[in-house]
Order: sequence, then C-alpha cells, then structure tokens
Amino acid sequence: MRLWAAHAIFATILVGSLAAREKAAKPIEDSLSLLEPAVLRVAGSQGWGFREYRTNSGISRTLVFEATGCSQPVEVSLRLSTFEEVTVMESAPEPGYLRRYIYFDQTWDTPDPRAAVVQRMKYAALATFGLTKYTPSWFLLQVEAPANCRAAKAIDWRSIWNRDDLAAAQASADAAPKQ
Repeated sequence: MRLWAAHAIFATILVGSLAAREKAAKPIEDSLSLLEPAVLRVAGSQGWGFREYRTNSGISRTLVFEATGCSQPVEVSLRLSTFEEVTVMESAPEPGYLRRYIYFDQTWDTPDPRAAVVQRMKYAALATFGLTKYTPSWFLLQVEAPANCRAAKAIDWRSIWNRDDLAAAQASADAAPKQ
C-alpha cells in the first residue's frame, strides 16, 4: 500500500472519530418528558383532539385522542423499542381495534424487537455522522386505533424523533426553573 493512501485512511478515521465524539458530547436526552409533548404536537397538527391520559402497566402513560373521522378514540403509548415490557406482548387490543408499532419510518403489526434494534442502530450510525434529522431513541410508538380509522393509518409520526424539535424541547426544559 502506498504511504499516502495509509495516511489518508488514518486521517479519515481520525476526523470521523473526532466528529463522532463531538456529536456524542451533547446527546439529546431520550426521555418520555420530551417525547410525550412531541406526540401531542404531531397529533394536534393532524386535527386530533387530546382527550386524556390513561395509566398503563408499562413505564409510560397512554395518550388518548379523538381523531378526525374515527368513531372511537385512538390510544398512543410510548414503549421501549426492546419490547422488554412483558405486558405489551401479553395484552390484546380492545375488540374492534388494531395495534401497530411505529418506529421512525417502519410499522409492525406485532412486536419485532430485532427489527426495532436494527432501526435504532441504523439511525444511531446516521446521527453520528449528521446524515439524518432524527435522533435514535429507545422508545417507539404503540398505536391502537379502531379498524376503520383511516386517520390513524395516514398520520406521519416520524417528526416526534426530529433532532431539532427535541433539542428545542430539551433546551426549554433545561431553562425552566426547577422546583
């Protein structure tokens, strides 16, 4: 191998590692306190009315919405992308409802931990080099909607993981007075 080629490879590795280190220096907090407002914002932008919070047996609460054109409410929960919550896999949706799991641009009808991990790794790698506007997260969406609810199938949830929106939400949360 030529000496200049070896130097170019090592220089690329050095610059890449420095860029990755800089990106990792200020990670956006991956928390429900930032993602829940993002879910409310996206649903509200589609004309959905927030109805209530419901507690569930998982680590998060369920957000209940009145969706345009849907006869019954739509329930949205943030769940761990690893599907470590046993109750998610054991419980069945209410009769007449369909359950979907949404993570960035992927949708599954059944829990698929391997696919979610691959998606998270993909977006983590892309985010390291600034090649995506999305922030990798340990949380995905579980959406339960009436079977005939077209609005729930048409909504684009990707922006809840938008890096700029989450950074702005974190900055405002950090600036808020602590009680």
